Amino acid sequence: MDKQTTPIGEAKAVERLVRFIAAALVFILLTRTPIDADLWWHLRAGQTMVEQGKILLTDIFSYTRFGVPWVNAFWASEILLSALYSLGGYFAITIFVALMGAVTFYILSRRLKGNPFINALVLILAAVTAAPIWGPRPQIISFFLVALLDNWLATKRPHWWLPILFAVWANLHGGWIWGFLLLLAQLAGNILSLITQTERRKELWLETRSLFLWSLLGALAIGLNPNGLGIWKLPFHQIDVSMQIQEWLSPDFHRVDFHPFLWMLFLLILLSPFAPKPPQWGQIIKILGFSYLTFVAQRNIAIAAIVAVPLLSDWTNAAIINFQTKERLKPRPSLSLPLKAIINTVLGVSLIAAALGNAFLKSQPQKVDENYPAAAVAWMKANQPEGPIFNSYNFGGYLIWTLPEYPVFIDGRADLYSNEIIQQWAEISSGTPKGLELLDTYQVNIIFLEPYQSLLDKLPPDEWEKMYSDPKITIYQRKH
Repeated sequence: MDKQTTPIGEAKAVERLVRFIAAALVFILLTRTPIDADLWWHLRAGQTMVEQGKILLTDIFSYTRFGVPWVNAFWASEILLSALYSLGGYFAITIFVALMGAVTFYILSRRLKGNPFINALVLILAAVTAAPIWGPRPQIISFFLVALLDNWLATKRPHWWLPILFAVWANLHGGWIWGFLLLLAQLAGNILSLITQTERRKELWLETRSLFLWSLLGALAIGLNPNGLGIWKLPFHQIDVSMQIQEWLSPDFHRVDFHPFLWMLFLLILLSPFAPKPPQWGQIIKILGFSYLTFVAQRNIAIAAIVAVPLLSDWTNAAIINFQTKERLKPRPSLSLPLKAIINTVLGVSLIAAALGNAFLKSQPQKVDENYPAAAVAWMKANQPEGPIFNSYNFGGYLIWTLPEYPVFIDGRADLYSNEIIQQWAEISSGTPKGLELLDTYQVNIIFLEPYQSLLDKLPPDEWEKMYSDPKITIYQRKH
């Protein structure tokens, strides 16, 4: 008898099919028009490094921090993004972002036990939860590496690979700190298990000791990057300077797209009475820790969703088994293997075509341009007014990409600009007396700001002239 016709073989085939469908749906859910504010300076940095043949470690894109050391923890990711753009433009970047999502959640799906349909629903809920922060930035590589690390820890694999992982991670994105928080949560869970599971004490002690020692080597491996010791300071420095930036604010639960995070938490609370014994302390601490970080800063929501998937799946399956009745539906006659193959092929091809078509439509240049001040940039190119420019924070990266001949006042590299420049930008954009003085100090000649900024109503009319305005950007030029 063919193994595919046995109950076990059919169950495995169904599980693989459902896992594929879930991954395809995640791909579609996380397909994004590439409009992230930080994408543009990443692209410009990658392109510059390819052209110059060296890693950028000092700022060359602004006049407020020109020549200052820049801890560029993203250099390898920036080269990758630049290469993707060179190969396939916005479409290639869109595919990459969605594919990283599909692979990340597929890795999670490989470790889930129980009903494949329930597991697929949990995965999709987690993908919807991560969606508000999932975009064309190097941090999605960190999301993938968190899923990979958590999966490796759960499957009790050897720990010698940790230094290799963190050495690579430190050259891709500063999110390696998430990996160490994950390791700390796992170690804390192991310690709790040592206390509560006396029968496994020897096994748990050996595992905990090995994980701790290899984690220390992983911390040392972070230094294997061109930024030197500055890489260790980066995550903490960003926390210090970035609280005024949207992604570092707490989630606004008036926004519906943040509600799935609450759904995941509430489901875990409701399902906790059905949790299998003994408690999975490591996973529980991970969820509590990253949920806490999410309430502090919304940029952590994707990590919280990723680490919650295994526990939510286990507890949901346990609850269903608890309420399952003895009466079962009789199995329906199975389809023939050729017919199954045809149906599965048609379904697979249809999903892939839908995913690629959706990515193509969302990556059209006009879809990108409608989110940015493309017309204002065109005016700048046509008229070429003399700088320096005082620019919108939100569009600083876009100007680095579209107007490289104008060094910016500020962009999304909050760690580079520090509190000093961020505060100066706030003073100027608010039009305070100190801010107006700073315009003169920096000899600003062009103001490139959103129409709602207070500064535009406080500019002395005998010194400044409005040159251009649309719903996205207003441009003022200093009179001579």
